[in-house]
Formats: sequence, C-alpha cells, structure tokens
Amino acid sequence: MKTRRSTDAVRGARSGNQVKALLSLGLLAGFGAVSTLASWTGGATATSTIGAGTVAIGVGATGPTVEERYTFDMGTNWYPGLSKTTMITVKNTGTLAARYKVSGAIADENGEGWGAAMAVQIANGASCEEGVLLQKDAGSEFDEPTTQASLAAGEAQTLCVEYSLLTNAPTTLQGKSTTITLRFTATVGVSS
Repeated sequence: MKTRRSTDAVRGARSGNQVKALLSLGLLAGFGAVSTLASWTGGATATSTIGAGTVAIGVGATGPTVEERYTFDMGTNWYPGLSKTTMITVKNTGTLAARYKVSGAIADENGEGWGAAMAVQIANGASCEEGVLLQKDAGSEFDEPTTQASLAAGEAQTLCVEYSLLTNAPTTLQGKSTTITLRFTATVGVSS
C-alpha cells in the first residue's frame, strides 16, 4: 500500500501540476491573444496654400491708362490770376481693396516763391468745388493727407485738380517754372 499511496500521491501531484500548467498556458494564451489583436487606424491631412494679395495704385488720364507715374501738362505762359483744371483718374491696380491717401508738394527751388503764389485743390468727382480731398491755399503748405474710401480691386475714381496763380504773384516768377507733385499712397492692413 505504501507504494500505491506514493503512486497516487505522485499521480495527484502530477495531475495538479498538469492542471496548473494548463491553466498557466491558458492564461498566457489569453494575454497573448489580447496583446496581439490587430489595431486599425485612419488618418487625414489638411493643407492650405496661402498667397499674398497685392496693393497697387495707379494714376492717369483714364482708368485704362493708369501708371505708377503720370505727368500731366498744365501748360506754360501762366500769369497772375490764371486758374486751370484737369481731371485725373486714380485706380486700384492691385488685387485687394485698399484705402488711399493723397498728399502734395510744390518745388520752390531757389526760394522763387512758387509755393506761396500757388493754390491747389483736389476734389472728388467732376467738379473741383465739391468733395475737396486736399487743399493748399496760397501762402501755405498742403493740408495733411486725407484717407479716402476704399477702392475695390480694379475700381477707379475720377478727381478734379485745380491750380491757381495768385493775382498778386511776384514778378520774379516770370519765365520760371515749378513742379507740383501729387502722391497717392494705398494702404491695406492693420495700420490702414
């Protein structure tokens, strides 16, 4: 019997070890199955192309003829009391809507007195009397530049420019000439 008991004890221990081994194997197989599960993923990418617009303004006789620089002839043979007007067109030649300012200057070379003897007025539209945008009275400098309404890309605005030589202009201006510059500056962005 002793042999039978020890054989039963060995069998019981062996079968207990087998059960433990099978349970351990099942546990490992279970974790292994969980850790090797296939995972599915998806993704998406968003890209954007950004292009800067352009800010450009031109001036000329008509909308189709605007350029960065435009020279218009106010003639010669000026005399005291003479006043002349001309129409110019300001056009937004850029791709963005833009506000613009107009400023002016008169070259008074050698202190000849042109600046003091000339009056200049720029107005919005066909009449130089209404909608004054910039003015320079005789004896003074040009006013501070004024900001105009926004011009859409491709939009044009006609301006009337009037020059006047004072009736009491000094005789020292005879035979002399001067340059009057009107500068149009378009601005887009936070500072506009």
